[in-house]
Amino acid sequence: MRGYAKEFVRIRLLALLDVPVLERRVTRDHELLTDLTVAQDETRALAEDAIRLATSPRRSALPSDETPTDSSSTAASASASASEAEQVYRAAARPIEQRHLLQTADTVATLRRRYADPVFGEVRVFELVERLAQCVDPTDCRLFGASQLTHVLQMIEAMDADGVLTPDLLLTTLIHDLGKLLLLTDEDPANVVCMNAPIGDHPEGAGLDNLTIQWNHDEFGYSRLVDHVPDHVSWLVRYHSLDPVTSRPLMDERDKRYADEYLQVFFHYDHETKSAFRVPKTHIDDYRDVIDEAFPNPISF
Repeated sequence: MRGYAKEFVRIRLLALLDVPVLERRVTRDHELLTDLTVAQDETRALAEDAIRLATSPRRSALPSDETPTDSSSTAASASASASEAEQVYRAAARPIEQRHLLQTADTVATLRRRYADPVFGEVRVFELVERLAQCVDPTDCRLFGASQLTHVLQMIEAMDADGVLTPDLLLTTLIHDLGKLLLLTDEDPANVVCMNAPIGDHPEGAGLDNLTIQWNHDEFGYSRLVDHVPDHVSWLVRYHSLDPVTSRPLMDERDKRYADEYLQVFFHYDHETKSAFRVPKTHIDDYRDVIDEAFPNPISF
């Protein structure tokens, strides 16, 4: 278990902290990522320290000629390795979260221009959902390396077990994280993941559509899906990373209606059903007819 955890963390960090990719991003868009090189250096240093911690030999509390024989010792060792790996994962997530918090209105405008045109071309939505199996959120310490597709299926199973899985919630759950497919590109993860919040000051009741909100997978997914799904579904995709409590004073009547009917329950299952250890019993093919009915033709993505 310990060896597996160490190797898993080493591979994930090397994949997520690819300096050349981030340097190419700085060259491509200097106005947006002027501080990214500094942030990357800090991330590299953090990660190197964490990797040394995770891969250094652990000193045994037993003499060299003795080995533990009871299951509690084995369980304690596995737990220590898991905790160690989680610390490394959290350390690597922090700089990404910090860069997301530094987004400005100019950042949001730049990202909207950057993704005005299709990234993946004309694609069937079921194929996009399948690709979520390749996406791992580097800041999600509940999923802890489990894929976004696993997350989707965990949500569906939990809502179904609790008797709250309506057709609208099923469809939204299947497609809500499609924007995270940007993790498969060279985009900075700080512009793809993390929770969102409004930027700047806004009057109460202004309406979420009238605010400048941090940019991540919500807005990217919304921009691709808005013309193909009902208004309340596209609204939920767009704002599912907003805290429904702290953002409520800024909502207009439409926002409050959708929040009460959809976001509150969705937010709970989106955050409280994640697990790196619970393998879904269902398969995404079980929901292919739902996706194909909602999206009978390929869409620009």
